Amino acid sequence: MTGPEDGQDGDGVPDSDPRHIDPAGDLADLVESGEFDIELADDQDPAELREFVERAEAGEFDLRADPGLEAAVRMARAMLSDAAESDDDTGQ
Repeated sequence: MTGPEDGQDGDGVPDSDPRHIDPAGDLADLVESGEFDIELADDQDPAELREFVERAEAGEFDLRADPGLEAAVRMARAMLSDAAESDDDTGQ
């Protein structure tokens, strides 16, 4: 059984912050955990996504003011990490 102590509600839904509803944060939780597997599209340039993450980490965007943007950055990091691990596994 899951509970607040493991970051999930009774329905197994991750809680980014149990004080408010945060669907983007909940989706980012799933992507980061590996339970929801997404990957870069064939036409997506990893360098552009990496640049977006770097700009966000440098403070170019106010992530605190936009939880959806903060979640997008978290998901982008997870996708880039998964892509790098996949490249390592295939020797590319």
